[in-house]
Amino acid sequence: ADLKGSFCYAESNDLRSEVALAARVIKTIVGDSIRIARGEMEDEFKWPWQVTPKEQSTAPINGLDEAVRGAFVTLLTRAFQDGETGDEEKLVPVLDLLQHSETPNIRHSMSKEDGSVVVTAGKNLEAGEELLNQYRSEEDENMPFHRFFTRYGFVPGIDEPVENLLADKSSIFYPKIVEV
Repeated sequence: ADLKGSFCYAESNDLRSEVALAARVIKTIVGDSIRIARGEMEDEFKWPWQVTPKEQSTAPINGLDEAVRGAFVTLLTRAFQDGETGDEEKLVPVLDLLQHSETPNIRHSMSKEDGSVVVTAGKNLEAGEELLNQYRSEEDENMPFHRFFTRYGFVPGIDEPVENLLADKSSIFYPKIVEV
């Protein structure tokens, strides 16, 4: 489906611009370190005024853009808000493997002292019952359906296949003009 004109398209383009900027900034910070580690450059200290323009490489660093893109995708799709305060996002291995539910059966919180994550059952669980986490509240104004889709690949609470919603130019994905 063509996403041009959709909320997802604009958001995806904005994210691409952020990733490109991050890659440029990171290259200026770690570029020489990467080149030294790869043996492409001598590990010799020079003061900034000693470096000639010829020595400053502007060549692309193989793999850096992909690494930055991968890091952004991981953070966007795998980070959770702290279950207690909701003010911090964090990556929690294994917790990101749980399915989303608006009515999760587990809770999680992060210890401020040591950063450990505590996961507790929100109700009595039966043996073999699937553990369900809440990625973000479906009522969160900062996480409308189109953003759920761009972050997690699905639209919560909607049984209609996403392909149909896109083909029908659903208001979940496309702005609607309404006469008043």
